[in-house]
Amino acid sequence: PSLKVQGPIGLVDALVGLGLAASKNEARRLIAQGAARVDGEAVTDPAAAVDVSRPVRVSAGKKKHGLLVP
Repeated sequence: PSLKVQGPIGLVDALVGLGLAASKNEARRLIAQGAARVDGEAVTDPAAAVDVSRPVRVSAGKKKHGLLVP
């Protein structure tokens, strides 16, 4: 799936918006466990923001992937 956004977006909101997590609580749990990745780099800070000045790949676990596009 892909999600159009303008400017930076919180990683929790991105995971929920892409449908990679059912709720914000589940998204925070994925981030805390190190299962969330932005362009292949693990992110462990639930307050992290993703700058979407170019297409960014967001992953939750090994099999769920989405694309944030500006």
